[in-house]
Amino acid sequence: MKRLSKIFLYFLCAMPFLQCVKLHAQELKLLPFELQGTINADTGTVKLRFVADTAFYAIKETALISARIVKGKFSIKGGIPYPQGMSIEYNGNGGYSSSVFIIEPGVQAIEVNVNTHNNTPKVGNAAMLEYANGYLDFTKQIVQMDKNHMKKYDSLNLKYNRKIPVAIAAELQREMQQIYDRSDENLLEYVKVNPNSYYAFWRLLRLSSFGYESVFDAIFFNFSEALKNTYSGKSFSKRLETAAVLSKGKKFPGRDFKNIQGKQLDVSSFLKEKYTLVDFWYSACHPCISQFPHLNKLYAKYRTKGFEIIGISTDKERDKEDWIKGIKKHKILWPQYWDKNGIESAKLSILAFPTNYLLDHEGRIVMKNIKPDELEVFLQVNIK
Repeated sequence: MKRLSKIFLYFLCAMPFLQCVKLHAQELKLLPFELQGTINADTGTVKLRFVADTAFYAIKETALISARIVKGKFSIKGGIPYPQGMSIEYNGNGGYSSSVFIIEPGVQAIEVNVNTHNNTPKVGNAAMLEYANGYLDFTKQIVQMDKNHMKKYDSLNLKYNRKIPVAIAAELQREMQQIYDRSDENLLEYVKVNPNSYYAFWRLLRLSSFGYESVFDAIFFNFSEALKNTYSGKSFSKRLETAAVLSKGKKFPGRDFKNIQGKQLDVSSFLKEKYTLVDFWYSACHPCISQFPHLNKLYAKYRTKGFEIIGISTDKERDKEDWIKGIKKHKILWPQYWDKNGIESAKLSILAFPTNYLLDHEGRIVMKNIKPDELEVFLQVNIK
């Protein structure tokens, strides 16, 4: 995630945990908070972590706060301008990280169970009471759909000895995408009746870390003006404007992507092919790399039939050699370009990897984040 380092100017006031933060002439008063925690661990350290892009947080130091555990107890103190979405990590027992929860100004109790990774801790404040008494019930159907899908996947995985046929795998992925889409629509419905929900607000900001969806605009629109006018809300609004450039049906934009020889990517090259997959990755991204063998097979089969792949690495400048070595190591056959330090990708709100876009012969986006199994079925149908 990218940090907007020049925007934030901090002015400390005299009282502990009370700060006045000047952001583009907007002054935010920080209110003290305290998490009085219990945890099923005698010793170790707990630490707060952001659950969304750092750019959405006015106070970057919040994610640096940690506390020692003493006989199953800990206390975390700091200052926030309004309720913040966070997670909590524990450094013992093989590691633990919670799901999203909300910290509010004031004193609140938190119960952490390190035996269940990615669970939601119990937190004694208004936002988390709403989560427990409203949000969970509203989303229980989606949760059950997800559980049923996982059972189906596990059953098929066992049946086919972990080698699920391509067509079945593609269908499973389509079903999973339908659940994601239904979950997004469910969040929209929830926000319409709960426009002041800070839990739903930070859930949306968290979802945006995995890529833009057009429904995010509608969800954000239905929040109250109070939430939309927070620092986080204004930052997210700007992000939505940028991310909409990569909506389905839009032409893929030209950006400063250059190959090893320094030649810039010419988006008009997309017009020469029936379909082009633009794949964003980086050299240390294991999920990215795991797709390359399958993509290599598809590329070899369909390259002469009107299919192209364009790889765009977001490696940092210090990792340029790793990117070049990775191309050779993984025997990547298609053209490769470099978005040095991921600057252009960040402008397009591409923050999760791999991210890909399937373009048609006009350079328009027809699909996003298509898996290799889905792509194989698509090419079988659309390229003869």
